[in-house]
Amino acid sequence: MNHKVVNGVNNKEKGVTVNLENGKDGKKSALNVDVVLLSIGRHAYTDGLQLDKAGLKADDRGVIHVNKTWQTDKPGIYAIGDVTPGPMLAHKAEEEGIAAIEHIMGEGGHVNYDAIPGVIYTDPEVAWVGKTEEELKADNIKFKKGVFPFSANSRARCN
Repeated sequence: MNHKVVNGVNNKEKGVTVNLENGKDGKKSALNVDVVLLSIGRHAYTDGLQLDKAGLKADDRGVIHVNKTWQTDKPGIYAIGDVTPGPMLAHKAEEEGIAAIEHIMGEGGHVNYDAIPGVIYTDPEVAWVGKTEEELKADNIKFKKGVFPFSANSRARCN
């Protein structure tokens, strides 16, 4: 796969120029766009929770280690959502919370992480659920591909 690396972003009076470099041959190019969405990553905000008083530790990104039932290294203490490994999504935290409670009650909860939608709240919004075509191919999973033009979506047309 041929990737392009962003080497810089320059604001102009109208729009933005994104400086790119081809990951394969090093050839440089520029892309002029209206806006740029920049995401530098997130980390769990566990500072100030006094985890040490509960006998817990977080890694360098603030994540608390949990087992498959969301129990921490300290019996009786569970963690879900943004302070656990994986995407920081409200949908994920909600499902983990329900499953953790089911485990506490002895009912054996489960979370299907492939069925939790991801959303980027841009304009227009971007959302997805499940595995990508590339992931399915890599896992040798048979699938049927469907394509629907964004321009035919009524909300997209209204926006």
